[in-house]
Amino acid sequence: MNTRVSPSGSPWPWRRALITGASTGLGAAFARELAAAGVELVLAARDGDRLEASAAELPVACEVLVADLADPADLARVAARLTDGGLRSSNPAGVDLLVNNAGFGTVGDFVDLPIDGEQRQVSVNIVALQRLTHAAGVAMAARGGGTILNVASVAGFRPAPRSATYGATKAFVVGFSRALATELAPRGVTVSCLCPGLTRTEFHRRAGYDTSGYPRWAWQQASAVATAGLRGAAAGKVTVVPGIHNRMSGHLMRLLPEAVLRRADERLRPGATLGEASGATDR
Repeated sequence: MNTRVSPSGSPWPWRRALITGASTGLGAAFARELAAAGVELVLAARDGDRLEASAAELPVACEVLVADLADPADLARVAARLTDGGLRSSNPAGVDLLVNNAGFGTVGDFVDLPIDGEQRQVSVNIVALQRLTHAAGVAMAARGGGTILNVASVAGFRPAPRSATYGATKAFVVGFSRALATELAPRGVTVSCLCPGLTRTEFHRRAGYDTSGYPRWAWQQASAVATAGLRGAAAGKVTVVPGIHNRMSGHLMRLLPEAVLRRADERLRPGATLGEASGATDR
């Protein structure tokens, strides 16, 4: 894959990135990768202590936005950072890369889970991502350039039992991103969707997933996933699936008959789903 190189010699064509869910996991990996190349950062997450600690370790200027994206007021504040002054191409504080990484999942039969938690999941995984994408898209289109990288999951290719809400939210992100990529391309804005498989972060522990039965080769490091996502976005790739095993799994899920997939779902142990994934942890 050929990655565009900026005039400054950085492997990335961006000057400033806003990353949600930036205090841990995949969000922190995005921050480290971009900071190492000199990209300035705006970091958003709800855990202020961890966010400040992460920002202090990075070798670039960082703005810190402590925000719970399930809270409408906090979400509006982060969206305002993308739009305030961002309509001017000369604005030195403009964000030219948005990484919508924040998100979380739950495990269990839908009717047995507290509905408030499921609705918060929709608020973070869909509503917040949509709002921030709109804010960034308006500003970037006005300037005639920019990149939006939305983090989904291979689970978005086929939502499965025991993580119905999570898989459905990621299916939204996949479809939403693909449609916007076509809409915004004539305006100079690139939209990419990163669909990781099993990634070593805090995500699965927080969600309560049992991952003991998965082989070591099925897992990827957060740093490798973040790099793949950034490379895909810089190259203008609409859908990025890191890891050949994840790409093969995605093709298989699209090809197999629904009856076969349903039988496979029924044989899975409690707490596991076909294609369960993601590195986003902090909303």
